[in-house]
Amino acid sequence: MITVKCMYLKPGGGRIPNYHEIGYEAFGKIGYYMISSFNVVNIIGSIGIYAILASNNTADLFSQVNIHISPRVLMIASTAIMCIPALLAKTLAETFIVSLIGTATSVIVTVIIIVMACLYPIRDGNMKVGDSVTHTGAISHFGVIPGGFAMALSSVTFAYLGTTIVPHIEGGMRRPEKFSGIFGSALAAIAAIYVVMAATGYWAYGDRTLSPITLNFPKRK
Repeated sequence: MITVKCMYLKPGGGRIPNYHEIGYEAFGKIGYYMISSFNVVNIIGSIGIYAILASNNTADLFSQVNIHISPRVLMIASTAIMCIPALLAKTLAETFIVSLIGTATSVIVTVIIIVMACLYPIRDGNMKVGDSVTHTGAISHFGVIPGGFAMALSSVTFAYLGTTIVPHIEGGMRRPEKFSGIFGSALAAIAAIYVVMAATGYWAYGDRTLSPITLNFPKRK
C-alpha cells in the first residue's frame, strides 16, 4: 500500500510506473540502478524458489504412488510451464485465466488438506485407516516454539511474496481507486486460508507435522 501511494507522489502529477522509477525519483541514478538490481534478484529468486518447491513437492507426491521422477526433470518442466504465460501475455490483465486457475487450485488443495486432517488425525499415538494402523507415535502441541521463529518468518514472507507485483496490478486496473478495498479483502482471505489450514494441520499432527503436510496423510496399501 505504501509503495502504491509513493507512485502517485511524482512531482508535477501523474503516476510513477515501476519500482526503479521510484528509486530514481527518490535518489537519482544511484537509486534507479540499486532498485533495478534488487528487483532482478527478487524476480530470479522468486522463480527459483517456486521451481524448487514445485519440483520437490511433485516428486514427493509421485513417490507416494510408486512413480519416481527426478526432481531435476520436474524442475525443468515446472519452469517451462511457468514461462508459458509470461511469454504469451503482454500485461498482467491478460493472465487472468492463469490467476483464476491458480486460485482455484489453492482453494481445492486447502479443502483437501483440511478434510484429510480432520478424517485422519493422530490420536492416542495412532492413525487408523479402516482397521489398519498407518502411523504410530505420540504427538505434542506447543503454544510457542521459539526455535521455529526463523522458519515461520521465512515461510510467512514467502507466502506473501506475490505482493511485489501489487503495484503492477494496481496500474493495470480499470478502476484503480478501488484497489485499497480489493487488496485488503484479498489479504484477509489469504490470511484466513493460511490460518485455518495451519491450525487444522497442527491440531491433527502436532509436532510430527511434515513438510509438505501431504506426507502426513495415510497411504493405503
